[in-house]
Amino acid sequence: MDKTYQPHAIETSWYNTWESENYFAPQGAGESYTIMIPPPNVTGSLHMGHGFNNAIMDALIRFRRMQGRDTLWQPGTDHAGIATQMLVERQLEAKGQNRHDLGREKFLEKVWEWKDQSGGNISRQIRRLGSSVDWSRERFTMDDGLSEAVKEAFVRLHEDGLIYRGKRLVNWDTKLHTAISDLEVENHDEKGHLWNLRYPLADGAKTAEGEGYLVVATTRPETLLGDAAVAVNPNDERYQALIGKYVELPLVGRRIPIIADDYCDPAFGTGCVKITPAHDFNDYEVGKRHNLPLLNIFDKNAVVLANAQAFNWVSTCSLTLPSRLKAWALA
Repeated sequence: MDKTYQPHAIETSWYNTWESENYFAPQGAGESYTIMIPPPNVTGSLHMGHGFNNAIMDALIRFRRMQGRDTLWQPGTDHAGIATQMLVERQLEAKGQNRHDLGREKFLEKVWEWKDQSGGNISRQIRRLGSSVDWSRERFTMDDGLSEAVKEAFVRLHEDGLIYRGKRLVNWDTKLHTAISDLEVENHDEKGHLWNLRYPLADGAKTAEGEGYLVVATTRPETLLGDAAVAVNPNDERYQALIGKYVELPLVGRRIPIIADDYCDPAFGTGCVKITPAHDFNDYEVGKRHNLPLLNIFDKNAVVLANAQAFNWVSTCSLTLPSRLKAWALA
């Protein structure tokens, strides 16, 4: 006998016995009790959160099993398509390759190879936790049956009017050409530059100082082409007389309204803010409140769209858009 307890050997041996004897399969005669394990992604290894929720679910399942309930703890893994693709592409880059070199079919083979490797590691970790799941029912989110069930659920929800397709802002990856969830995005603060731009007032309107333009402060001058409004704070006395009037968008000449919204901070910049609902999450909310249009100016590669090029030099000039805007910017 070993002088010290060897948990790895002992626990592994007992778990193999439990699994081979099919102890975790539904077998009670009482009311059914089922937990679908939240499927971990096949992109790596389990973390502390998985260990925590597995312990809770295992305690519930074992308790109901001892009560004679017909219990099932369904295991599975999730494909995590975007993250998986990114990891496989990094592996290819290390070899001097990319997915375009391989072609679609060969690249998919590489992705499935990674799934088998990583998914197998996760299954081993769940076994090491001692989780009493029924491995004979293990599933993967890309299995045919599951995929069909997901399609059926979405079709039913759509037919019942509970889901719909609409325009929303997303985190767009210009390399993978796909939307990315907020959970997969890391936000970093960067020191930017505040640009002051003159927006000519339309219809001969004047500011309280007699100027024929508003000075709009922004850190994103490159999205000017998609502006749908200029916002001021409703309590800012400097601009109250201009609320409801219009400015002409520089470079483009399109008329956009001057709106009042509490989102605008009178103490920030000039107190006038450009609103670009299609390219800023805060502006998107402002746009919804004021029924402003969503004007997308970029394509999937973040290149200015042809229908947004109201001036010829956008696609041909070697200078950046902010550099060209110096002609309209204040010192």
